[in-house]
Amino acid sequence: GECSAFKERFMECLRHSGYESAACRQSAMAYLECRMDRRVAQLMANEPLEKLGFKDLINEKSEEKAEKS
Repeated sequence: GECSAFKERFMECLRHSGYESAACRQSAMAYLECRMDRRVAQLMANEPLEKLGFKDLINEKSEEKAEKS
């Protein structure tokens, strides 16, 4: 239940996008990050997000931080 809010946001995004998963990649990444961060509960092994197909989103986050600085 620790990541249920992230899961619900992801599922809501899917419903609103007609189940187009590409439109919900930010939500999917946040959900997976939550699961990996709570490794104590053995929810998911920690994997680099780049390896899970989110390299472009990570680069966007880095660029946004650089622009705000």
